[in-house]
Amino acid sequence: MIGKKSETGGDKWQPSRAVFIGTVALIVLVCGVGGWSVLTSIAGAVIATGQIEVESNRQIVQHPEGGVVGAIYVDDGDRVEAGDVLIRFDDTLLRSELSIIESQYFELIARRGRLRAESENAEQITFDTGLLNLAMENSEVAELIGGQIRLFNARKESAEQQISQLRERQSQIEQLIAGRESQLEALAEQIELIDSELTDQQSLLDRGLAQASRVLALQREAAQLRGQVGELTASVAENRGRISELEIEIIRLDTTKQEEAITTLRDLQFRENELRERRLSTIETLSRLEVRAPTSGIVYGKTVHALRSVVRPADPVMFIVPQDSPLVIASRIETINIDQVRIGQEAVLRFAAFDQRTTPEIYGVVTNVSADVLTDEATGQNYYEAEILPYDEEMEKLSGLELVPGMPVDAFIQTGERSPLTFLTKPLTDYFTKAFRET
Repeated sequence: MIGKKSETGGDKWQPSRAVFIGTVALIVLVCGVGGWSVLTSIAGAVIATGQIEVESNRQIVQHPEGGVVGAIYVDDGDRVEAGDVLIRFDDTLLRSELSIIESQYFELIARRGRLRAESENAEQITFDTGLLNLAMENSEVAELIGGQIRLFNARKESAEQQISQLRERQSQIEQLIAGRESQLEALAEQIELIDSELTDQQSLLDRGLAQASRVLALQREAAQLRGQVGELTASVAENRGRISELEIEIIRLDTTKQEEAITTLRDLQFRENELRERRLSTIETLSRLEVRAPTSGIVYGKTVHALRSVVRPADPVMFIVPQDSPLVIASRIETINIDQVRIGQEAVLRFAAFDQRTTPEIYGVVTNVSADVLTDEATGQNYYEAEILPYDEEMEKLSGLELVPGMPVDAFIQTGERSPLTFLTKPLTDYFTKAFRET
């Protein structure tokens, strides 16, 4: 009885009802998920890894000529200002070379002053003002000037002595000429008297009152006197010619001295230009022996640590990270995602070096995308570089945290909203599209 009651008592279990409930639940689930996948939007993003950099990047400190290190003034971690001296190279050899060049150059400038005075037949030398000012501070330059003055005076005195001797010879010859002219005047008077007496004797001879021998004697004496007059006249002319020759010699002495000075000046001009350029070049090189900070910032990566070490031309001696420039995120974009990245897109930045539970995510904007693909020299992987600048108000969320260049950052560059269904079907549609094109 009891068993029979259990068979007939209560509702009988029906499998169709469970199937119905399950089917309804499945339909609701599928419709709900389908509706959600179609109607719901999910923000898409390109994930990129990067690191913090300063907007102006690090500054490489290097020297165009290099040299031997004479002094080191900074260490890694020191803060420097733009223009601060970081390293000074040894200047011993350069200063020795400059001393030799300047000695030759200043001596040449002093010689030029003397030669110019000689070429202009001046009474004294007029030196360059710069050389005179330098002589007040440099005893060697003063000695060079003094030597040229002494040489100028000696040469001038020698020339004056030669001219004085020639003038004295001219005076002697003029006195000789004056004596000859006095003799000529006396002879002229004698000839005049003899001619008068000869005229009288000839008149008497014509009347037979005088002897012929007396007339002949007077004629012979007159001829001798005229011969002496001729000799004296020739002597006067010869001596006047000697005076002219001496005058020409005096002029030649002055002209020769001036011509020699002008010729030497012309030759010195080339040497002066050469020494001037060498001097300026050496001074310029000396001025560059001090390696100065190109910008303000923090020193790191110093490669020079010992005095007397040799730095090759253009080798980096240290780096400076600017501290006042804005921080940017340099992120690497995979080449397959570059079509989804453009300037102006927003990005979510996550700093992996900090505690993710307490460090908020901040927003930034893409400010630059490399125009061409870049290659990682270490891995050979190709990528594009995008620079992301955090918003100023977002950076305030990280107050109290120290952000330094090189710190890793994960960037999520926003690409727009899509439905979940699109996320699920896009790989399949892309695959079939590619498959159909290949077939």
